[in-house]
Amino acid sequence: MHPFPDLPQLQFLIGSELEQICLGIWQIDLSFSKGAISVQGDLEHLAQNGSVRRHNTDEDRLVPICLHHLLGQKVRTVEREPFLLTLAFEGGDTIRIFSEDGPYESGHLYNEAGLMTVF
Repeated sequence: MHPFPDLPQLQFLIGSELEQICLGIWQIDLSFSKGAISVQGDLEHLAQNGSVRRHNTDEDRLVPICLHHLLGQKVRTVEREPFLLTLAFEGGDTIRIFSEDGPYESGHLYNEAGLMTVF
């Protein structure tokens, strides 16, 4: 629906610890020590070992979700393109969250003050 906010508005995620992962039928919610991200579009997990798993696009939900080992890890870096948000974790894994320019929301971003941004 919308591009991601500019990089200065995403800096609160750096150093933030991933505390909870919640799986829903149509979303994956990531709760951090400083904010949260609800992903209703595509999420790609690039593991340190080189494996890549894409979620929310598998209609049969057959791809195993291996995000649990990210719990307790802190975000090391944040990169932003208009429709791509990349979070690199201290253990070497990366999460890529995709948005798109269209009529439907791809998710929500909540900063540490609880203010919501739709992407």
